[in-house]
Amino acid sequence: MRWFSFLFFTLCSLTDIYAQRSPDPGKEARLLTRILQEQHLQPRAINDKFSADVFKVFLETIDPDKLIFSEADLKSLVKYKTLLDDELNGDGWNFLNEIIPLYQKCLLNTEEIVIKQTNAPLVSTTNEYLEYDTTHWAYDEPERIVRWKRWLKYQILDRLTDRQKGYNESDADLFARYEPEVRLRVKSYELRSIKRVLNHPSGFDAYITAAYFQCIASVFDPHTTYMPITGMENFLSSLSTEGYYFGVTLDENERGDVFITALAPGGSAWKSGELQTSDVLINLTWEGQEPIDVTGISLEEANEILADNNHQSMKFTVRKPSGLTTSVTLRKEKISLEENYARSYLLKDKYTIGYISLPDFYTQWGDDSEGTHCAEDVAKEIIKLKKENIDGLIIDVRYNGGGSLQEAAAMAGIFIDEGPLGFLKGKDPNAIILKDMTRGTIYDGPLILMVNGQSASASEFLAAVLQDYNRAVIVGSRTFGKATAQNFFPLDSAQGAPSLQTLQGQGYASITTDKIYRVTGKAVQGKGIRPDVLLPDMLDALMIRESDLPFALPNDSLPRKASYRPLSALPLRTIKRNSETRIRSTESFQHVVKSLQWLTDELKKKNQPLLLSWEFFSKENKDHEARYAALEKLLDQRAGNYEVINSSLDQQRMVVDDYSNKFNATWIRNLRKDIYLAEAFRVMTDLIEIKHK
Repeated sequence: MRWFSFLFFTLCSLTDIYAQRSPDPGKEARLLTRILQEQHLQPRAINDKFSADVFKVFLETIDPDKLIFSEADLKSLVKYKTLLDDELNGDGWNFLNEIIPLYQKCLLNTEEIVIKQTNAPLVSTTNEYLEYDTTHWAYDEPERIVRWKRWLKYQILDRLTDRQKGYNESDADLFARYEPEVRLRVKSYELRSIKRVLNHPSGFDAYITAAYFQCIASVFDPHTTYMPITGMENFLSSLSTEGYYFGVTLDENERGDVFITALAPGGSAWKSGELQTSDVLINLTWEGQEPIDVTGISLEEANEILADNNHQSMKFTVRKPSGLTTSVTLRKEKISLEENYARSYLLKDKYTIGYISLPDFYTQWGDDSEGTHCAEDVAKEIIKLKKENIDGLIIDVRYNGGGSLQEAAAMAGIFIDEGPLGFLKGKDPNAIILKDMTRGTIYDGPLILMVNGQSASASEFLAAVLQDYNRAVIVGSRTFGKATAQNFFPLDSAQGAPSLQTLQGQGYASITTDKIYRVTGKAVQGKGIRPDVLLPDMLDALMIRESDLPFALPNDSLPRKASYRPLSALPLRTIKRNSETRIRSTESFQHVVKSLQWLTDELKKKNQPLLLSWEFFSKENKDHEARYAALEKLLDQRAGNYEVINSSLDQQRMVVDDYSNKFNATWIRNLRKDIYLAEAFRVMTDLIEIKHK
């Protein structure tokens, strides 16, 4: 029933913090507060309301499931709810000195609870219920012990459902056979989670202090963050292209799942097209070895496994946000700065349509004059496709979480003959107009931009420009809704800009300094882009969007719009009507619609008590697995009549390399099965034929 746990617990993560102990944490906290007030787009007053927010967020960060502390433990700390602002304004430094030893004591007590509660075998039938209450701590220690007992039982039952796949014996036999092993795994996982905090590489005090600083930053807005020196070192090092990598960045959510947070442009994971951000690792299998079950291992352990070998291939098995699972075999590659990371294909049927996938708006860090720039790469792909006499072009920015705003603006210029693209507004009352400074276009034919709920930031900027200029039909689901820009600042102004050579002194902060507006003066922030052609997507039931995040900046508008000349209106009414008719008659989409409603209904149950009975878990899991199996079967079929082929130039350049050819074959197979691309192709067909009329 793991899919349920994915829904049941909100996916959120505390960035893995590696922090050297600050010689004067009070001073660093005040420097952080000062730079946030000076540079943030909408700085907050450091008052009792601010203090209460930091107090709440910090406690929920170090104890998100309300299982470590009890209300009795926190009684002595309640006074700080309105005193943290005083400390940050220079009046003493006592809160961390009190909570750090208390947290340490509670963690040690929790170790004892876990050991005791997992020593005895689990009873398969019970009338106990788990009430997942993240709004209140247990009243006292006895109530906390009861919560832990039920929480551990939930985890054991949940993980036992993983054993049902391929097991043909009775549920009772499965329980008897695997309960001891699974109980031991849950016990080991919980104890390891506690030890990771108690024995953090940077030291317990430093880790908790850095978490506190991050909470101070986060109550300004969700994208403002604190980064200690060691964290900045790791960030800058990750931008290096030396060495061999799979090209995945991992993090750990509050449930202990290790999941993908980023794909490095040019890495094998990026090229595969199979992995996306938010995918949760289930198994890792080195070539010729047994699978390694990574459910419950630490982030550090997962990274150690990935770093273990530079030459063998590894199979990644992941669970998608939708609950579906997939596997892909990758090998480590040296990432080349000269490689074109945009990927293109030809979709051939009645018309020949170019297709370009862009999972990130990448650019060369630190020097914009040389290196990789996604707008240039996309332009090269378009020129390549135009030589094939394409009738239309589809740009795919689904799962594209953003990147360089400058690259998004440059890409818009590929399709628009100069003019204003939008506004960038910081604390200054006057907004800056973002312009396409280059006359002419590279492509002026029929255009579609594909988006979904994970298209954010720079992706949304591009979508807004193309929509406002009537330049493209936007197809997919509502986008994420992030329209802010961040910049790095040293806490100590004498430190200068961050680089691996100059890191020293205090930490750094990534601060939201600007909000991005459409050329119409309206904001995408918190709302996202509504596609012209809306397609049903199971992710819509699961997605946490910008407006759902705590302290997200509000949606607003500028008092003016830019002077711009949109193209003639697109035939959206006809295109939309035709698409809706097809969706109603397409079995795969109708199954998605039903699954979306089912997931929505299941989410409504998340606050209801959950029966901790093996019979209930087993039955629920079988029902859910059957639903997913039916959906997977439909989605595994060919979705469109078009053929997917490489361009002539790509065919000529294709090296005799089994690994690269396997990747290419996987891309082609997935594009054939993609029901959303198939519908975008049909929308393009409508657009072309209406234009011809």
